[in-house]
Amino acid sequence: MSSTAAHELPLDIRLMQGTSRALIWLFALGCVVAAGHWLMQRNWWDIRAVQLQGDLQRISPVTVRAEALPKLQGNFLTINLAQAQRVFEDVPWVRTAVVQRLWPMRLAVTLQAQQPVALWHEPGGATQLVNAEGQTFSANIGEVQGLGLPQFSGPAGTSAQVLQMSQTLQPLLARAHQTLTTLDLGSGGNWRVQTRSGLRIDLGSAPDSAATQTRLTQFLALMPQLETRYGRAIDSADLRYPNGFAVHLQGVDLPGMNPTTNKTTTPRPAGRKD
Repeated sequence: MSSTAAHELPLDIRLMQGTSRALIWLFALGCVVAAGHWLMQRNWWDIRAVQLQGDLQRISPVTVRAEALPKLQGNFLTINLAQAQRVFEDVPWVRTAVVQRLWPMRLAVTLQAQQPVALWHEPGGATQLVNAEGQTFSANIGEVQGLGLPQFSGPAGTSAQVLQMSQTLQPLLARAHQTLTTLDLGSGGNWRVQTRSGLRIDLGSAPDSAATQTRLTQFLALMPQLETRYGRAIDSADLRYPNGFAVHLQGVDLPGMNPTTNKTTTPRPAGRKD
């Protein structure tokens, strides 16, 4: 039939022919997709091995394989790498995971371990660990008992703030040969620190202020003189006073000490009016 004759066909016939051709193409495409899906699901593509690499000092390969591999979904072609990454990052001690396909039929998983810097306690919560970025994570606390990690505590979501404060205070304490072992942020915003020697210091609500850090430095400088003078160790100090501090000796209470004159003074809390 000539092209001229074809154009002379009634409209409904031309539409029917076009629809038929479209259905044939759709059917062919569906067959290709179905065949491709069938082929992708064959056990030819099953993952044969998972290669673990990276920081494995704290991360147990046995634990990773036991906890992560059963949760992986799909084969070498169909596995969702982003989802697999989250599965590996749910394993204790894993901070980040990078998952890649390796031919033939293998996965390469590069793991980065958490670096614990402190224990973390918050009201109503189980003990966790804090990493170097201030993030909390769960792990077997018994694995870090010999590391001498400091203990942080505070309201939920404040672990990064407490870590940052510890990094501010530790250099000041180190000048007096003191080491921070406990740092607590109270629900009212009050900060308390304890050192390895057992010294407890109440810093108030603004320990990162220049005035509070000056009082802390002055107190630590005067502490050996006070202990020598009274023949007793200082077990706690209250630095919340604007012009001095109050100390407590083992078995004895002392009035406030003015760091600028070295004379005792009656302490007055910040904000109090006579």
